Amino acid sequence: MINVSKWSHGFFLEKDYRNKTLVDMTAGTGRDTLFLAAIAARVIAFDIQAEAIAITKKLLEANRIDNVDLIHDDHQNLGRYITGEIAGAIYNLGYLPGGGKTIRTGPSSTINSLKSLLDRLEAGGMVVMVVYQKHDQTESMRLLHFCEELPSRTYDVTRYSVLNKELAPYIIKIDKQGK
Repeated sequence: MINVSKWSHGFFLEKDYRNKTLVDMTAGTGRDTLFLAAIAARVIAFDIQAEAIAITKKLLEANRIDNVDLIHDDHQNLGRYITGEIAGAIYNLGYLPGGGKTIRTGPSSTINSLKSLLDRLEAGGMVVMVVYQKHDQTESMRLLHFCEELPSRTYDVTRYSVLNKELAPYIIKIDKQGK
């Protein structure tokens, strides 16, 4: 069976991020943060839940990772913390695995964060989003619509999905043209 979270990591292995900053827009259990920290100079990880920040911090400490800034805030507020360009970002949308299902990403905050993120994405940069349709079909549909409307002169947007599984999670990949 395909694990879309692991699949999403493969896109980041296609480029060199050793001198770059990457962002985990949804720290969650820290697995994406830990992965990004192994390939980038610096990682900034956001989560709105204190529990997710604590879980991620513990995972990073256990692996002796020190190149990550953990931000306990909504990812739509990234402009308060990031002023320069970033090379890429990852989202793993939905709710915290093992946590309450009432606290989860939503269409408005996700799209607002994506708008702010795209303004800071360097030429040749990439955003990878793992979308769980079963968690919130409204978020999925609004996000797809937003991404379909991105200007094709600036961005290439691709959707990766498993076709023979109803409501399977899928990946949206946004590449900013240039370089």
